[in-house]
Amino acid sequence: MTSTVGDQVYARVTALVAGDAGMSRAQALRTVAVEMGRSVPATSSAFYAGAKRSREADGRPAAPARGGRRTRASGTLDATRLYAEMLPLVEAGATVEQAARRFGDEDAAEEIAAGFSRWMERGQESAPAGDATGARIAALEAENRALREALERARAILEAAAGPS
Repeated sequence: MTSTVGDQVYARVTALVAGDAGMSRAQALRTVAVEMGRSVPATSSAFYAGAKRSREADGRPAAPARGGRRTRASGTLDATRLYAEMLPLVEAGATVEQAARRFGDEDAAEEIAAGFSRWMERGQESAPAGDATGARIAALEAENRALREALERARAILEAAAGPS
């Protein structure tokens, strides 16, 4: 079996989390992203692909395929489980919309993202102050990354428009 980037990311993240009892999966994903020179969302996606391949190689059933519209009728428990699965992606730097697209079809992504945001707000109201502060810091870091990427794109467009000097 050929080793893929997903396999490498999965192995490295798993080793970091197992080796450092205080390191969360989100922190490990950020560390591996820096080590590999990849974006955090790409690293996170590779991690989940590697985890799936690992489950399949061990003979464990793969996680059920995601997709289709999730609605309130499917139950709050399903939505809570979905949002809990999305949380590591968002903590690792993906936008809520990116995480929603990963776990649902394109048509449902907006609805899933809105539900996740409401879920996070409700969770923050009842969370201890330290948890709320950490979540706020993570959200601000993600926003800063998005702004830096937008600035880099704008700079590249301006430089291309200015032409050679």
